[in-house]
Amino acid sequence: AAGPAPQPAPSPGGDSAAQPPQVAAGGGASDIALDGRSPVKLAPPPFGQTLVRPAPTGGSAAPRLVKVAEQKNAITDAAAWFTRNGLSLPTLQVPGAPRSEAGALPSFVPARYGDHALVKAIDHGDHLALLYGQSFNDARFVAIVDAARKVVAFLDFDSFLTPPEIAPGEAAFVRGHVGWAVARDGVLYVSSGHRTYAASSKGKNAFLSAIDLASGQLLWQSAPLVCNAENFVLRGDHLVCGYGFTAEPDFLYVLDRATGKVVSKLPIKSGPEYLVEKEGKLFVRTYDTDYVFDIR
Repeated sequence: AAGPAPQPAPSPGGDSAAQPPQVAAGGGASDIALDGRSPVKLAPPPFGQTLVRPAPTGGSAAPRLVKVAEQKNAITDAAAWFTRNGLSLPTLQVPGAPRSEAGALPSFVPARYGDHALVKAIDHGDHLALLYGQSFNDARFVAIVDAARKVVAFLDFDSFLTPPEIAPGEAAFVRGHVGWAVARDGVLYVSSGHRTYAASSKGKNAFLSAIDLASGQLLWQSAPLVCNAENFVLRGDHLVCGYGFTAEPDFLYVLDRATGKVVSKLPIKSGPEYLVEKEGKLFVRTYDTDYVFDIR
C-alpha cells in the first residue's frame, strides 16, 4: 500500500521538562499550573495486546461500517477534503504549528511545559487534551483539563515511545510519539507509535492504550498495528481507528472500548490519515483515496 516515506525521529527529551515555569499561550501567566506538578511517569507497557482489567462501558453493540463512497484523491489536497465535506477535527491552533486549525486556543492554556512546547490541543467539549513535546513529531506529555480548568491528569508517556526491539540501523527512526488522546468515564484512550515501517520495531508499533486517569495504571493495550492515523474516533462503547504504511496492509479497525480487542476490520487502499464522524457517516481520508461509510 502507498504511504509516506519514513522520517527520522527526534531524540528523547530526558527528564529535564519539570524545571522552567510556564508561559501561557497569550504571553502571560497561565491559569493552569503545570510547572508545580510532577507528571505521573507511566510504567513501560507490554507493547502487545494485554488486558489488565476492563474499562467501564455500557455494553452497547459495535458499529458496523458500510462503504457508500470511494474516490481517488490528489494526495496533497487534504485541506480541500475537509472543506468540501464540511469537516473539522476538534484541534485548536497552537503556537508555531505547521498548519492552521479551526479553533482558537484559550489564553489560559500553557504554551510550554519546561523545555517542551504545546504541540497539539484537542477540545473534546467537556475536557481539553494537551500534548507537549520537544517538536511537533515528539508529543510525550499529556495533560487533561476539565471544563473548570482543573488538571485532572498529567501523564508522562516516555516509556511508551521507545519500542523494546529495534531492527539494525533503525534506531534513528523508531522514537515514537503520542498521536491522539480522549478521556471518557475516568479513562484516557491514547494512540502511540513511530512513523516508519513496522519491521523497524519488529512489529511493535501503532497501539491504542487505555489508562486509568486517577492512578496512571494501564487497563489495556491493543494489538499492534491498529492505529497510526492522525486521530481515532470514540463512538459509544467502541473506538474506530486505522493503520497503514508503504508496502504494508491497510485497514480500518473497530475496537471494544472495554478491552481493546478488535471486533471488526475493513481493508482500505492506502494508509489512513483522518477519520471524522458526521451525521451518521464516517469520512475517512487515506493517503490516496477518500471514503465515506454509513455507521450502522
